[in-house]
Amino acid sequence: MSRWKAPRPKSSPYITPAGCPRLEHELKDLWLKRKGVIAALSAAAAEGDRS
Repeated sequence: MSRWKAPRPKSSPYITPAGCPRLEHELKDLWLKRKGVIAALSAAAAEGDRS
């Protein structure tokens, strides 16, 4: 099987006034998830598991 994918259709590079708060909320959520991931990685590293 081929791994080729058709290119995505072109979209607008602009952020709408309605889209800006949505993106800011998504960014805050990602930072919160990051804290959990860092804690899990630190715990695993403390036990010697780095895989």
